[in-house]
Amino acid sequence: MEKSSVNECISTSLSDNQVYPQVCIDASRDYKIFNNFRRHPSYTQILEHVTEEQGSAYLQILANDPDIFAEMNTFKLNDNYGNPEMYEYPDIGLISPTTLRYIKVLVDIKKYFLTADNLNICEIGVGYGGQCRIINAYYKPVTYCLVDLQPALALTQRYLDNFILNSVISYKTMNELDIKLYDLVLSNYAFTELPRSVQDIYLRKVILNSKRGYITYNEITPKEYNSYKLDELLSVIPGSKAFNEEPLTYPKNCLIVWGANA
Repeated sequence: MEKSSVNECISTSLSDNQVYPQVCIDASRDYKIFNNFRRHPSYTQILEHVTEEQGSAYLQILANDPDIFAEMNTFKLNDNYGNPEMYEYPDIGLISPTTLRYIKVLVDIKKYFLTADNLNICEIGVGYGGQCRIINAYYKPVTYCLVDLQPALALTQRYLDNFILNSVISYKTMNELDIKLYDLVLSNYAFTELPRSVQDIYLRKVILNSKRGYITYNEITPKEYNSYKLDELLSVIPGSKAFNEEPLTYPKNCLIVWGANA
């Protein structure tokens, strides 16, 4: 398991808590665990805890984009694996609220950047690959680099191998990343849940070299992480702006976006 370089040996993220990585390893190796990992209590502490009510709010937003809404049955295939908690929603039927959140991010990508076609994308903190699959179900990125702890990447590969994807997919840990120019970097909460020492690595290797970016910002790390605050990130990332998180899921949450076309 990766550790940061600080003397206190702070873990690399809030998800690097030993229990969550072990669930990821077990699910990646055992089909019985994989078939139910999205309901595992130790997994849902980190992911898959979007509420039914939040799902309704996401649905209201994405329903305003008829082209994306028309692909709902394709997006719902995300829920064929892992046995997520699903709810009945008007006009679309059963779906995981987490999947609705991923589709809402897709709506934002279309809103801010117009398209993800022909882009080289890097996602920091990838869960089980659900966001990657949603983007690939609608757009055709050239490459998609998934960055996370090795146990999470193993589960992500097992999940994504069930789908035909448009992108050439790569899986990398923090230390395997090269300094590279990306067209778009994404991070849903994960980047802002890292210690500053690890954030600096991602800033140097990925974020400051990316033409466009979309980060869902939150402020939940312990004091010893010394994570970057919103005003600091806006000053560090050229051209970045803060936008409201809709719906607001936690106090101080917002979106950090740069390179927007609209």
